Amino acid sequence: MFGLIRYSAVAVAVVLAGAAHAQTVGFATLPPGAINNITVQVMSKVVQKNTGLRMRVIPFRGTEAVMRAVDGKKAEFGISEAASLTAGLTGLKGSEFDGQPTKNLRVALRLRPILIGMFVRKDSSIKTVADIKGKRYPSGWSQFPNSIPLSLGIMATEGLTFKDIKGVPVTNIIRGADDFKAGKLDIGFFALGAPKMQEVNSAVGGIRWLSVRKTPASLKAMRSIRSEYYIATVKPSPIMAGVAGPTNVLAVDTLILVGTHVANDVVEKFVAAVHDNKGELVKGHPLFRAYNPKLMGKKLSTATYHPGAIAYYKKNGIWPGS
Repeated sequence: MFGLIRYSAVAVAVVLAGAAHAQTVGFATLPPGAINNITVQVMSKVVQKNTGLRMRVIPFRGTEAVMRAVDGKKAEFGISEAASLTAGLTGLKGSEFDGQPTKNLRVALRLRPILIGMFVRKDSSIKTVADIKGKRYPSGWSQFPNSIPLSLGIMATEGLTFKDIKGVPVTNIIRGADDFKAGKLDIGFFALGAPKMQEVNSAVGGIRWLSVRKTPASLKAMRSIRSEYYIATVKPSPIMAGVAGPTNVLAVDTLILVGTHVANDVVEKFVAAVHDNKGELVKGHPLFRAYNPKLMGKKLSTATYHPGAIAYYKKNGIWPGS
């Protein structure tokens, strides 16, 4: 149901000591290898260690499936990004949520930007986003339709669409990365810093990310696809495979979602553990360095925060305007 991936108890449960009566909380995310999966794995360990909650990590094939699982009470928490949440809450026409809005979703916290880009082999003749025209690029995305607007956001900076590339059907981001590794694609698409990118980088002898032009015109074009998108500059680091120099990519805020069915005290415990333990999160994965506890309650254009989260942010003086 909802595209749920088959998994073993060991793979999806964060097994730590806890009281037998502790409440079990489901945390929906993407498959192993995706940046959202490692994010949720690390967060779940920290939350479970610092609360009485028992966290169960549940992987799904795509963002829509994650959101619908939380909306349908199949999980308490989930991870998504701001543009997808807006599309889900509004039932955005032409999106995967068209006519079927996810009305039972609220925001627990804003985590950090997720960085999205197109990559090629290090020695590829493709140097810019404009150069992808006529080349083999992943398309279809039957299990991960969110890749379509994200791809279009990058393409729009050069006036391109899917009509300008040779589409090679893939099901989801993991399959797309595997197809690139197998030589079936000229350009790949993924989140920077994801574990899967380390694997692909090693397998093909090095990858290189295509830098987006960072101008007012290119930003306007990107935001014509989804208004929540923006352009961020990534610098080389050990966790950013394929980033050899300053590189401009699409960015969008990562959000931790929670269902309206979740009790206020559960949400408050969850956000308190994340707020108070950035050091533990960074030890779990360096990507959490970009997480700013002061921006957990950042004002959002469409989405509403859960009452339990609002209560915590107001108590701690990090609610916008407080």
